[in-house]
Amino acid sequence: MTARPGEFVRRPIGLLTGHFFHALFDFGVFTEEGADAFIRVILGLIALLISLGLLLVRIYVKKYAVLSAAATAEPYARAVLADSTLAIALPMWIIALATVLVSGSLFPDETDFRVLTPLPIRRNVVFGAKLLALALFAGIFTLAGHVALTLFVMRISVSRWATSAPALGVLAFWMAGVPASAFAVVAVVAINGLLMTCAPRRHLRAVSAAVRSGMLATLVLALPFIFALPAQGLRFAQHSRLLLLAPPAWFMGLERVLLGNRDAYFLQLTRLAAGAWGVAAVIAVSSYVVLYRRFDRVVLRSFGVPKRRRRCRRALEHPVRTTVRDFTAATFRRSPLHQGVVIGLSACGLALAIDGLVRAGVMPWFEELHASCREILSGVAALPFPLIIVLGIAARTALALPIEPKANWIFRMTEDAAIRVDELRAAERVLTLVAAFIPVALTLPLQAVVAGPRALVSAAITAMVGFLWVEALLWDWRRIPFTCSYMPGKHSVAQSFVIGLTLFVVVNNGGSALETATLRASSSVVGLIGAAVLTVPVLAFRRRRRRKWREMPLVFDDELPSDVQCLRLSGGP
Repeated sequence: MTARPGEFVRRPIGLLTGHFFHALFDFGVFTEEGADAFIRVILGLIALLISLGLLLVRIYVKKYAVLSAAATAEPYARAVLADSTLAIALPMWIIALATVLVSGSLFPDETDFRVLTPLPIRRNVVFGAKLLALALFAGIFTLAGHVALTLFVMRISVSRWATSAPALGVLAFWMAGVPASAFAVVAVVAINGLLMTCAPRRHLRAVSAAVRSGMLATLVLALPFIFALPAQGLRFAQHSRLLLLAPPAWFMGLERVLLGNRDAYFLQLTRLAAGAWGVAAVIAVSSYVVLYRRFDRVVLRSFGVPKRRRRCRRALEHPVRTTVRDFTAATFRRSPLHQGVVIGLSACGLALAIDGLVRAGVMPWFEELHASCREILSGVAALPFPLIIVLGIAARTALALPIEPKANWIFRMTEDAAIRVDELRAAERVLTLVAAFIPVALTLPLQAVVAGPRALVSAAITAMVGFLWVEALLWDWRRIPFTCSYMPGKHSVAQSFVIGLTLFVVVNNGGSALETATLRASSSVVGLIGAAVLTVPVLAFRRRRRRKWREMPLVFDDELPSDVQCLRLSGGP
């Protein structure tokens, strides 16, 4: 935000809007190059979203051809209600997720208070620029989501049983979908505004982190229900009262009303949409007004670090290892961003694991209904591996994000080959806990209920796969947690998606096959042999990694693979 004083006074709204808009893409932890790389990642995600929209069109072509050829209009009427709700729900989910991720920047913060207050700028200009930047940010995702799904909506509107022209169906989708996405943004703003104005300042940072993490987890866990919407056509046709709890269904009712349907159920959904929009807007606007008058509310109190005295234990540990461990734990406790990354991505793993259990028929088995024992064993055998993969990625991503990029000078000044391994082992501890021990603790009780004592051998396999995944995640790791600058977008979005999907399939299928054989076998020999075989590469990779840690210097500046690498073979500067 560099400008001559006279220029700033003449057009502060434009400069402030640009400043706030760019700040939404750096999360306060990226360097300028990192923020530019993150924007490229966003563009890649938008391109991927448009591609998925085209894929949906291809998938639904055959479905609606069959529905159009049906003898009655009833199957088409049921399907179009459910699929229209899906088309509204997906952009709502995308923009809600993006808004939650940047929720720490929805209101002017402490830095804005300290820097902008002494300048000759009215507060309404500051708040107006923040709102305008947020509107531009939300508009990008809203526009991209609706453009991606326009062809899909046009396809489901083309049928001999359709009650309106396809162009009218697309127009109604935009007229209902854009307010739906705006409602998602306003709802997130309202929740954060209510938090900023009502929570005690002493606990505001901790409460804010907890609320943001909770919203992220809720959104991720809601995703399977969104993709299940196409199967709910009968519920829509029967005017299920349960759907009154689903915000996308409210705006689907608005879409039906815009198309001329005056059914009482759709009118009730429309009234719910209008009422919820009004309540969220009132809370959001009120919170902005309160903060406008009480700008000092955004100044967060720093809280002290409690000194936990565990002298007996600390006397046996290396002081460097203890210091880095406490620094890592304190960062996870205080930082909403790092908590959100861990909780949000972990919720993805939990959702995948729960989906696998549901498809395997575990619930009917618990209810003592008919269910295949073979499928039950396969389901519980596959349960740990989505957790291992996703929890490990979540922890590594959080450890790689810096807490304050400019503050790593103290680690640069104190770097010493003699203590380097002790500094780096903090990341090893966290990843081992999250990717190995937690999946075992979460899945062992259910496996024990289903398979009995053989679950102990299965847990050993789970642990060894977790240890092997930890070594894969730490293959090129040479960072003290939260101290290295982060450069997103090292690979294209499509390339990262293919790599991630391949790893997931290989680890999930390989581990599931081994654990299934263990749980089904009459003897535990197969499982013990499998665990022993996995131990060999774990030990070999761990030995290689620690040797590399002793020989290679720490990394404090992340680089793209395309950057020129200086090998320093001559030993000179």
